[in-house]
Amino acid sequence: MDKSLRTRHSGYMERRLVNAMQDLKVEYDGTVRNNKRVIVQFAPGEDGIDPAKSEWGSLDVDGIIASHMETLKGDKE
Repeated sequence: MDKSLRTRHSGYMERRLVNAMQDLKVEYDGTVRNNKRVIVQFAPGEDGIDPAKSEWGSLDVDGIIASHMETLKGDKE
């Protein structure tokens, strides 16, 4: 009984999410725009990572942090 209630609830949430996002599109310049061509996000997913091109969903988190820390050090100087 509990499983069927959770499935029904998650299906409802998925349908609402799909309906809310149905007019969004990733353009050639990499921005996400709605049907009125207004920019919603500058990078898909806000992290710029294409799941289809990542290594099975794994990321080099240490490398990303090190790169970001170097950028912050450069900004302070």
